[in-house]
Amino acid sequence: MFDPKQPYNELPLISTLEIDVSTGLGKLAEDTRVAVEILNYAVKTLPDHNILLDTLALQEARASSNIENIVTTNDDLYRGVVFEDFTAEAKEVSCYKDALFAGYTRMLDKGLISTSDIEAINAPVNHKQPGIRTNLPNFNDLTRIENRKSNGESEIIYTPPHGIDLLHRLLIDMLDFVYDDDTYSLHPLIKIALAHYQFESIHPFRDGNGRTGRILNILFLCQKGYLDSPILYASSYIIRNKNLYYDLLRVSKETEKYEPIVEFMLRSFKETAEETLRIVESIRALITQYSDKEYLSTLKGQIEPLQNTVEAIFKKVYVRVADLVELGIHRQTAATYLDQFVDQGLLSKERVGRDNIYKNIKLLELFDYDSEETK
Repeated sequence: MFDPKQPYNELPLISTLEIDVSTGLGKLAEDTRVAVEILNYAVKTLPDHNILLDTLALQEARASSNIENIVTTNDDLYRGVVFEDFTAEAKEVSCYKDALFAGYTRMLDKGLISTSDIEAINAPVNHKQPGIRTNLPNFNDLTRIENRKSNGESEIIYTPPHGIDLLHRLLIDMLDFVYDDDTYSLHPLIKIALAHYQFESIHPFRDGNGRTGRILNILFLCQKGYLDSPILYASSYIIRNKNLYYDLLRVSKETEKYEPIVEFMLRSFKETAEETLRIVESIRALITQYSDKEYLSTLKGQIEPLQNTVEAIFKKVYVRVADLVELGIHRQTAATYLDQFVDQGLLSKERVGRDNIYKNIKLLELFDYDSEETK
């Protein structure tokens, strides 16, 4: 019987769990697949998808860290990236992005993620003790998940499995379940959703399990071929439904009914894909608007260098005169071009030290659609 105060060493292997797809999960999984694949195609139509990849990755890092009560602002985060001068909170968020791309690089190299790769993903966001929790000689040092009540007292709501051999066995079973489509014939997206529940239940690390689990979602989507690059981040959806998310994780253990948490995760993928598609379409519209020859003819300068300037502006959130100089544009001319886009409301300008930096405020607004939920 499940007891939140005792190590849940009876956590069933994911390969033994039964899922009733007749409840509508099969259709939802297919609808989700379509939404994700439409997004994947749309990203390919951008002149340079790196702006989406880098900016979304930082937004996901911010949102995912927010779930762990690590709160920072966009300005602190992007200024830290540009000047390598982070606040403590922004640095923590930046570590998440490091973890994400460490995992993505490893997955590209090998075509899959192993348990050692999961440890490497967790390392940048785990400040308590690196590596999978070790098997201690007694149960005096347990990892527990607690809920702090309004009166200041804490309630133990879950004690994950204990013992490094067991944790490894559970993780290997989870990975095998995700990868082996011949033996485990569930819809791949249902398997990824269920694997998220299982990973959070295994809770193999002392710290950073939530952020590591959310990174694995993205990597599994890439490994299965739904995404060409890691651009689907569902942490904002989880923030908006945080109480329900944690309730479903808990209730699934108590009832051994997993359809509700699988449905939640599928909806997080689907709705995030649809929202990200709107961002992609908005970015494409902005690039078209500011690259239009008729529009550029109203500005001071030659059309082609101005178009190159717009292209540089939409490669990253912050741009400097030096970025245009690298394109062969004279420094003074580059400053004139960028100042014109400040006047047009595309950029804002700030003096930092001896240099001016220009922030693409129109672009950043697209990624702040959930700012009220992530503050």
